[in-house]
Amino acid sequence: MLPAIISTFGLAFFYFIAAIPAGAALQLPLPVAAVTAGLSYAAGVLAVVLIGAPLRERLTKRFNISTTHDPNKLIWRVWDKYGLIGLSLLAPVTLGAQIGALIGLSLGVKPRALVIGLSLGIIPWCVVISAAVALGLQVVRPA
Repeated sequence: MLPAIISTFGLAFFYFIAAIPAGAALQLPLPVAAVTAGLSYAAGVLAVVLIGAPLRERLTKRFNISTTHDPNKLIWRVWDKYGLIGLSLLAPVTLGAQIGALIGLSLGVKPRALVIGLSLGIIPWCVVISAAVALGLQVVRPA
């Protein structure tokens, strides 16, 4: 069971959507696969935040990059409408943990709020994907 958990964790770190079905294919119980994938996703966010926050500050100072709010730019209009909640719910199935965390940092989200938001945003997707896999297994292997 440990090799399956390690494989699921490694896959979810970079490609969350496939991790729960892969864990199920490796004979992991769905709750274990979902928790493993969720923890891996959160670890990816945490790694980027720990490395990315200091790096972002250095780069913005060195290259004189402005992070001020400009409502004429598309990224700020989207951010104003959906904020951290939108990023937290969409990142797992679109951008991934690392890119989502980088975008949050570049938009000025506090590192702690970003880790908490993105880590909580993965929960609905773990439930939905686990339910879809369970339903698919019911169809493939009727009881």
